[in-house]
Amino acid sequence: MIKSIQPPRLDKCDRETLFDYFENSWELEEILMKSLIGDETFYVNPDALRNPLIFYLGHSPVFYINKLVRVGLLDKRINPDYEILFEMGVDPTTPAELNQAMADVPWPQVDEVWQYREKVKAEVADLINNTPLNLPINQNHPLWALIMGMEHNRIHFETSSMLIRQLPVDRLERPESWQYARSDGKIPANKMIQISGGVAKLGKPKDALTYGWDSEYGSRNVEVKPFLASQYLITNGEFLKFVEENGYDNREFWDEESWSWKTEYNIKHPKFWIPSNGSYKYRAMFDEINLPLDWPVEVNHDEAMAYCRWQGKGVRLMSEAEWKVAAANCEEDKEFNLHVKYGSPTPVGCVETAKSPSGLYDIRGNVWEWLSDDFKPLPGFKPHFLYEDYSAPFFDTQHQVMRGGAWASTGTYASASCRNWFRRNFYQHAGFRIAQNLDVY
Repeated sequence: MIKSIQPPRLDKCDRETLFDYFENSWELEEILMKSLIGDETFYVNPDALRNPLIFYLGHSPVFYINKLVRVGLLDKRINPDYEILFEMGVDPTTPAELNQAMADVPWPQVDEVWQYREKVKAEVADLINNTPLNLPINQNHPLWALIMGMEHNRIHFETSSMLIRQLPVDRLERPESWQYARSDGKIPANKMIQISGGVAKLGKPKDALTYGWDSEYGSRNVEVKPFLASQYLITNGEFLKFVEENGYDNREFWDEESWSWKTEYNIKHPKFWIPSNGSYKYRAMFDEINLPLDWPVEVNHDEAMAYCRWQGKGVRLMSEAEWKVAAANCEEDKEFNLHVKYGSPTPVGCVETAKSPSGLYDIRGNVWEWLSDDFKPLPGFKPHFLYEDYSAPFFDTQHQVMRGGAWASTGTYASASCRNWFRRNFYQHAGFRIAQNLDVY
């Protein structure tokens, strides 16, 4: 199993460190892209709210070129047509909206895009070997564009893993080194743990020595009262009880928006569960396996909230500030399931050293944790001039915050400061734990 290497320190890195990180970023994505069987698979939309996979094959290399040209580290483009076609991703509200926007796009041949990738890789490698470093690399340094490209590459390793996981298994060949975690098939007792209150200090320092996306910067202090949170992320086994008690068909567990989504698409169970002889199989990255009852369930925000309402007793999701308090002193990666340590989630609580000082397991890694907050900027937020649309267009009431990273999160995307977000009905390698106020327990 190829492992992700750690992000470079921007005050100490040398050419070899930057090249190794670039090569690792590139290779992670290529492992996934090379798992697709047949060129025709690249023109499939595995997710009706995302572009076909041919877009993602071209998107990461185009990002490098466009940003490096922007800061003057490259003086010419490789393929100007590609560098427009593959530049911008999508965030539609419906499949029809996406289809209308992309209906007439002339996608190129797969082998031509692979050839373009090779040219970009050689260009970036040459740049790393010949550009003066002039450390430290800060947000105004031209090489910030290079680091941004590598971190963006890693985001799309995770994005592509989610899309590829939605393809039929006969369109994929599992990489020889890909390893799933074990499952013991037992549902652990999921106790509620009291978390001490305190001040949550949100925001990454501007002078931090690793890369950060613009949404991480700014500063907000939030006073957090003591609260209760489940020791583990909610497991497939726990969520199975919600399904078996017809939670998907009970209107009282869903708000108007989520009920409309659930009804329109006839949702009856989590996306990666497969009905099988009165029970369920589980869709892992490349295979269908027995449902791992002790792995965290992967659901969207709407499903997580329905589960909370089913539980009653004021059960809810944690807020971002509560997550920050619960994750205190967990900045080091320890044994968290991050950086493709496994090619899947792991049983909740299976690694004692991944227990946070607050008493919660998997506060980082395994799967992203849906939180109750709308995605909003921190006070002092400023978009970075190289990527002004990275987060700012999504500050609204339609996108929810996720924190903690997942097994597929790598680089600084796996860091404790990363603030991720998605639409409430969108799927990522994401789950949740439940929380309560002390006065309702």
